Amino acid sequence: MKKSVFWYYTKRYFACFSIKPKNKSMQIRDDDRIKRLILNHVKGELDDAGERELRAWREANEEHEEMFQRLVSMRNLEEGFRRFVKSPEAENWAWERILNRTTCGERRARRLSWIRYAAMFALPLVIGGIVYFSLNREGEKAQVAVVAEITPGKAKAELILPGGDKVLLTDGANRTVGNGVSNAGDTLRYEDAEEGQPGGAEEYHLLRIPRGGEYTLVLADGTTVYLNAESELRYPVKFSGERRKVYLRGEAYFDVVRDEQKPFTVEARGVEVLVLGTSFGVRAYEGEENVLTTLVQGRVDVSAEGQRVKLIPGQQADFNRESDRLTVAEVDVELYVGWKDGRLVFDNQPLSAILDELGRWYSFDVTYANEELKRIPYSVNIKKHEDIAHVLKFIERTGKVKFEINKNKIVVK
Repeated sequence: MKKSVFWYYTKRYFACFSIKPKNKSMQIRDDDRIKRLILNHVKGELDDAGERELRAWREANEEHEEMFQRLVSMRNLEEGFRRFVKSPEAENWAWERILNRTTCGERRARRLSWIRYAAMFALPLVIGGIVYFSLNREGEKAQVAVVAEITPGKAKAELILPGGDKVLLTDGANRTVGNGVSNAGDTLRYEDAEEGQPGGAEEYHLLRIPRGGEYTLVLADGTTVYLNAESELRYPVKFSGERRKVYLRGEAYFDVVRDEQKPFTVEARGVEVLVLGTSFGVRAYEGEENVLTTLVQGRVDVSAEGQRVKLIPGQQADFNRESDRLTVAEVDVELYVGWKDGRLVFDNQPLSAILDELGRWYSFDVTYANEELKRIPYSVNIKKHEDIAHVLKFIERTGKVKFEINKNKIVVK
């Protein structure tokens, strides 16, 4: 029911605009035809013939292209766009907003408000700068041929012990790794929370996550760490001394158990994050200039190169290793920690950044026929276990790129 009402109001939204062809006697008929094409394009239901007709109309003159982008571009929608429906109450509230605020007679800003919230109900979306579509329609066949080598990542890790011995961990491999250390499902757990002796040497383990992997770690103090692909964390089996300190390379989300007597510290490529008990994400990949600390709950202190800042929820500390500058900004935290909850979210990012991140999770390599293709901006919101064929197909629908796939390699044309 909601979906039918959603598209009813979508049609009303498009009806509020007038598309003016050169031949005014055909304006009404052309208006209706183009609006239907655009509407079906937005819904992801436009066939190849329709896409060709719409592309020809867009290329006819600049006014058409401007009109098209104004109708469906993310620029008009992003301010109020909600990527995740948090609860039934939030969904009902948003739906009431849609019904109450949708009329052609209202000013344009109000007309846009309904579609911002309506976007919440369009199931997992990929927004290619100028296109919205659902990845969950049954029976949809991808035009991009993706071979079996390109599959979503899964829970897998490698535990490296002090003597150099390695233990392979996989989802569902229930086993006892050592005294007080066990692996169950996708989680490595240190259940013995007894502290080490003051002044005694701490024994460290290293948990390494390969490309196409992820894993959850529960430390001896009860702190939970979610590790992303191509990441590693070095940590003590038992915490001793005045601080609980771990060392990160890559990306992780921390849910820290509060202990006012023993602050928790994360060291990541020259950045130190000090907390008591809170939830935050740290991104510190090799090869990336920026080390990002994104706070979800609580408070943290971030320091680097003699600089120090305090964060409150919704803020991000950005340390640029090139300039040695530490800055703070308000951010949409879901863009930076959505991966932990099974989402891959990008907002107006260049195609190269998006494919690099997808490649880290799906384990594929990318080459470009033209360097300019790397800079095309897209916004993407998908499930981590979505079929990569669907993702690539609808990016192709923007008409800006084509993908050619050979085993685990993708060529962008």
